[in-house]
Amino acid sequence: MHRAASTVKNQPDARWARTRQRLLEGGRQAFAERGVEATSVLDIVRAAGVSQPSFYNHFESKEALAREITAAYFRRDRQVKQQVFATVTDPAAAIAINIGQTLAIVHDDPVIAWAIIRSESLRQLVISSDNDPLAKMIDSGIQQQRFADCNTRTVALAIRGGAFAVMQDMLNGNASNTAERDYQQLVLRMLGLTAADSAAVVDHLSEFQTSS
Repeated sequence: MHRAASTVKNQPDARWARTRQRLLEGGRQAFAERGVEATSVLDIVRAAGVSQPSFYNHFESKEALAREITAAYFRRDRQVKQQVFATVTDPAAAIAINIGQTLAIVHDDPVIAWAIIRSESLRQLVISSDNDPLAKMIDSGIQQQRFADCNTRTVALAIRGGAFAVMQDMLNGNASNTAERDYQQLVLRMLGLTAADSAAVVDHLSEFQTSS
């Protein structure tokens, strides 16, 4: 009986859940405006309309809040990309789809896109991985002689760095209507495809798309 009562007591109530949601929304707003590094806990609680002690009842730091805000996006993004890499047999098409998925955040969730662009720590979450599916697909392309031999880790970093730059240009409204396509082709040419082959892959991506 005592154990059951303790379990019920420790479950979050409606007010706790509302406060947490307000912190998540306030954090999204503050991080998008300033980036994680330049945002203070005071900025977050002001945006959320809650007290500073309430913040620490839910999160140990602003970085912990940032990780939770972006966690759902990262899980979904990684799942989609892993599905693509598992089902699309042409490494060139898989990587072009990967790039399209990354840039799609500009339209799908611009708040998260801005937070990533303005925060070094969040960009590192995108880049850092001990089990990097992008690097694995580049390596697969090299083994299939689809791509030129290269350092897969370095090339994966370069692809993501370029994608961040294109994302920022898109968010600022400075990118052309063909920015996504242009970058997809540029990456494929960097990996060793000819201009004609790169264009052909990007032109026929719809044939490779998988349902998610």
